[in-house]
Amino acid sequence: MRIAILAALICGCALTSACSTTQTSLPYDASRAVKVGAPAKAKVEIVSVTDNRKHDANWLGAIRGGYGNPLKTLVTEGPVKDEVKSAFAQGLKARGLTGDGSTYAMRLDVEQFDCNQYVRREAHARIDVSLVDKISGQTAYRRKAVSDLVTGSLISLDVGVFADVEDLRKVANAALQDAVDQVLNDPAFVTLVR
Repeated sequence: MRIAILAALICGCALTSACSTTQTSLPYDASRAVKVGAPAKAKVEIVSVTDNRKHDANWLGAIRGGYGNPLKTLVTEGPVKDEVKSAFAQGLKARGLTGDGSTYAMRLDVEQFDCNQYVRREAHARIDVSLVDKISGQTAYRRKAVSDLVTGSLISLDVGVFADVEDLRKVANAALQDAVDQVLNDPAFVTLVR
């Protein structure tokens, strides 16, 4: 009887210690920004970011157990929409598209941005981006950036309690970077601001 109680206590402690929440940030890697030789003729200001996800403001994803239960949760330090805004702002700055006297107002609508790991790590970003001419009020550019990344092997030992939350964070960060670059490297966008 004592052995059964002791085993139950050890299992309970192991499960409790395995469940954790990690705060993170998602920095944009400006070194990967495509540089265009000509100076920008237009500047862009991010005026609004809307989070239309069906999650808490800071929730990003989780490493899950065999029943889909979250074992390790990943949250952002501030609201996810602020992380998205920061990534786009850093991408614009790296391309010389920020500064006084902006011509265009950028609006971002975060429809999906999350990450999960059962066995393989995956991250999904869907961000609707529009640029509005500040003088005319007309939409000059619109694009939905979609990034779906899946990494890892179906035969893996780094799952569940053995999975590293940093590996999942990297996939989420890569999905956000990809979404930003899809927009800011889009020839239609480049033509508009150059």
